[in-house]
Amino acid sequence: MKQSAIEQAQAAPLENSGPGYEGYIGKPECARRLGRTVRSVDTYMALGIIPFYKLGRTVAFKWSEVDAHIKAHYRVGTQR
Repeated sequence: MKQSAIEQAQAAPLENSGPGYEGYIGKPECARRLGRTVRSVDTYMALGIIPFYKLGRTVAFKWSEVDAHIKAHYRVGTQR
């Protein structure tokens, strides 16, 4: 099975892979962490709801940036 560019980048050892290095995640992992579908992540990208990096035809996310952006721009609803 052919690996995607993100999987290859994650598997390769990096000079910056010390304790503070976060790495990138792909669209399926971002969708899993958000509890949504991959198609929903596509919509969020198109609407500018989540930040992402475009590497050629590949899309990558830094989870800390996605999480911080959502927390800064959207509120958590409360049920009464």
